[in-house]
Amino acid sequence: MPPSRSAALRHLDRNGRIVIAAKGVRAFAFGLNSVGLGLYFAELGLTGPAIGVVLAAAMAGNAAFTLIIALWGDRIGRRRILVGGSLLMLLAAVIPAVGAHPVLLALVVFTGMVSVTANESTGLVSVDQSILPQTVPDRDRTAAFAGYGLVAFVASAIGSAALGPLVGLADGLDLRGPDRLAPTFMAYATVGLLAAALASRLDSRAELGERLERGFAIRRSRGTVARLSALFALDSFASGFAVQSFVAFWFASRHGLEPGSIGAMFSVGSLLAAASFPVAAALAGRIGLIRTMVFTHIPANLFFIAMAVVPVGAAPLAAALYLARSLLSTMDVPARSSYVMAVVDPAERTATAGVTSVARSLAQAAGPLVGGAVLVPLGLGVPLIAAGALKIVYDVALFGAFRTRPAPGERPMRPPADAA
Repeated sequence: MPPSRSAALRHLDRNGRIVIAAKGVRAFAFGLNSVGLGLYFAELGLTGPAIGVVLAAAMAGNAAFTLIIALWGDRIGRRRILVGGSLLMLLAAVIPAVGAHPVLLALVVFTGMVSVTANESTGLVSVDQSILPQTVPDRDRTAAFAGYGLVAFVASAIGSAALGPLVGLADGLDLRGPDRLAPTFMAYATVGLLAAALASRLDSRAELGERLERGFAIRRSRGTVARLSALFALDSFASGFAVQSFVAFWFASRHGLEPGSIGAMFSVGSLLAAASFPVAAALAGRIGLIRTMVFTHIPANLFFIAMAVVPVGAAPLAAALYLARSLLSTMDVPARSSYVMAVVDPAERTATAGVTSVARSLAQAAGPLVGGAVLVPLGLGVPLIAAGALKIVYDVALFGAFRTRPAPGERPMRPPADAA
């Protein structure tokens, strides 16, 4: 039997606990801002192409930041990157001053640390992923990633739920229109300071601990990392069609839901996702990491497609499908992180996490541009349908490429008869 989540978290060393605490703090801010930013777009009356430009800029900035981490992260220092990246969250405070200027908004979010998704995809995740495996025994690795994800999604849920009270505060201050979202961005910036303070407490054991040779850090695993990066890029390109800020915009525009209702729905979705992480860790121990990733992801994307075709006026049904998707859609996350970190050498982990994240970020940055300029004009739900369909293609391709390549310590899956 795999170790329980609580047992795995008890085995975390001090650095592991700090990494998870800092992740939780950031996740609160991402849950808050990913909803608030989408509603800010609706209040501004931005068009689909303009929204696409802003979201793409955020993801392109994230890709650039993650590329720096992939190339020089262990030389710069993991603690320094976590502190510096958290401080970049302060720039969100500038958003209310920018107003309805897509180009200026794009420049602000290009830092890569102004979140547009509740499930953090910033370069800091790469650093977390490289630190976490060395804070627990190997047998607890997947469970530790599950605990990391559980804390993140609970914190994200709290952040989404905080949107309603913050908008209420703005109403009490007689703020109107887009200015109703100003407290959201100020809270996001403030949380960045707390995340930086936590990261500053990491000690030297969080670093690689060995001298790096000059040149690119990935050597033995280049082929594996390249194949995984290509597959993850396809998944993230699809995700870019319907990031959470766009989904918030979709619920507000198509079904007329109020900010408090959308925030509450996303909060429940994050809690359901959090509840799924221990299940994912246990499932991975029984059927393997790759099967866990694929067999939970496909049904989630079928729910996403179904949500998009719900008629106007049936908001409760659309919300129910969203929540059903939330329960399944992130069960692949701890399995994916554990698998990737297990199949590369320890000295390659930061670079591998960075490279796979860059591939995801670059592909995801293209998604909003295509979605806003090409898919939204065909219908507001078309990006959701396209995202679900492409993600299923990714699932099938991943299973085909890696079903017979278990992580170290896993039992190999039975190959097809003609492979003998």
